[in-house]
Amino acid sequence: MPARKAATGDAPAAAGSRAHPVSGGPATSATPRRVLEALVGVPFTEGNRVDVLKDGEQTFPALLAAVAAARRTVDLLWFAWRGGEVSHELAGALADRAREGVRVRVLLDGYGGKHIDRDDLRRLQDAGCTVFFYRPLHTPRFGVWNLRTHRRALICDETVAFTGGTGIDRAWTGDGRHPGSWRDTAFRVEGPAVAGLRSVFVQAWMQAQVRLAGGLVSDDDRFPELTPAGKTAVQVLRPPSQPGWSEAAIAVSALLHSARDHVRITTPYVRLPRWLRELVQGTAERGVRVQLLVGGPHVERPSVHLQGELDFQPLLDSGVEIWRYQPSLLHAKVVSVDGAVAMVGTANFDTRSLALNEQVCLLLDDPAVVSVLDAHFAGDLDDSERVDPERWRARGLRWRALEVASDVVGRPLRGWGAIGLAGRRP
Repeated sequence: MPARKAATGDAPAAAGSRAHPVSGGPATSATPRRVLEALVGVPFTEGNRVDVLKDGEQTFPALLAAVAAARRTVDLLWFAWRGGEVSHELAGALADRAREGVRVRVLLDGYGGKHIDRDDLRRLQDAGCTVFFYRPLHTPRFGVWNLRTHRRALICDETVAFTGGTGIDRAWTGDGRHPGSWRDTAFRVEGPAVAGLRSVFVQAWMQAQVRLAGGLVSDDDRFPELTPAGKTAVQVLRPPSQPGWSEAAIAVSALLHSARDHVRITTPYVRLPRWLRELVQGTAERGVRVQLLVGGPHVERPSVHLQGELDFQPLLDSGVEIWRYQPSLLHAKVVSVDGAVAMVGTANFDTRSLALNEQVCLLLDDPAVVSVLDAHFAGDLDDSERVDPERWRARGLRWRALEVASDVVGRPLRGWGAIGLAGRRP
């Protein structure tokens, strides 16, 4: 039961008194970049250009233009491909490239891509595109059916790449401000970081080799020198599906520990493992302003959002601001810290994203790019309602029961394979 939004400049609510040992005490004096490189073990690359693409009205024109401009190779790994006019356009663009002799490889998650328009699928295959469903659901390997690739990566001519939360469906088109037009953010990348995004596709492609012809390298691969294209330093993370702590979980923890002034989190799903909830609480309790933007009245899976609401009260009691986006379904995934560094890509701020699903995450060290993301965040808050701690505490027993029931029912799907991250034992 959210209250009408307050001014975005309001001070956060008073912090709670409970201590959280995983908060790590005061913020480290090191820069977020140094902390990330030391704890994750992946260096940043310099000289990248990163364009922030807000919603489908910016994302799809850029994506389609890159495909149309490709002359040698197009590699696409995507979680969600469904239907609609944008599906027809992209399938047509890929098919056109294949007919012109461009090598086109398409990998779709066996769950997220199962609803692709069958006419579009045939169009791709008839034109000579290689299309494969990654970890199909009709597999005897029951141990992997809940481990999905949530990645999105498009690489054209080995020099331009895209990622983000966008799906290929009519719901992702538009401006994100009306019901039926989802609010999301994608990214176009040029420069040395493209190599990291290319490897995102290659990892999945090589797993598919048991059923596909072709090796790791072909005559179509040129491996061009990726010269500087901008001023953004980028760290590319490729969290796999595996038990325990992934690069994404460590990066999130590192960002929260390094925050000194403010943290802004945009995520559609917020069901947190205990360590992360307590880390967010501890970050707020040491004086960092933590703002959490989540979905509002427009949701795709109400039970998943109900699970996340179990965390609202302890977060609110620690001084975390929680906002709910009102115009449409919120699907963007952005964490920014102190106006200096941001984590973007495909990972939601929840257990499943940090442990069960394969992801791609970009850590961006560039105040200019982060300022764009923060401006988008401020605009989204203008279209959001802030959750009032006292009104939330007074919500009815029936609603609380729905939250608990949703959590119990959803725990197996959320927790299988996450031992060591969400549980007590490695």
